[in-house]
Amino acid sequence: MLNRLLSIAVVPDVTIVGGPQQFAVVDKQVLLTCQFNALPPVSEVQWEKDGTVLARNASVQIIDSRLNIPHYNQSQVQLAINATTPEDAGNYTCRVINGIGNSSDTTSMMSQGEEEFLKLLNQGK
Repeated sequence: MLNRLLSIAVVPDVTIVGGPQQFAVVDKQVLLTCQFNALPPVSEVQWEKDGTVLARNASVQIIDSRLNIPHYNQSQVQLAINATTPEDAGNYTCRVINGIGNSSDTTSMMSQGEEEFLKLLNQGK
């Protein structure tokens, strides 16, 4: 009898923690976390802002000292933006690529001053 190894390959499952809309306070750090599950393992993970690639795997592609990748492994990648500005508002996409294909998740980030952010929080109460 011939034993066969059954292997399942899937397009990556990708989720940005925090949902489809997030808020950042100007001059504060924001940390975006992307979690993924892929078999075969990922070959590349990208962070994009409004369609422009900011980072690939653990390296930042755009020269901006405010950006860094504090954590990267085979199931999670984080993008840190230090001292956010109003220009950091936009759509952030985490794209995960493996040998089967690619998948992504996007979150829309709004950048507010601290006073405006506190007003938004109080409106929700």
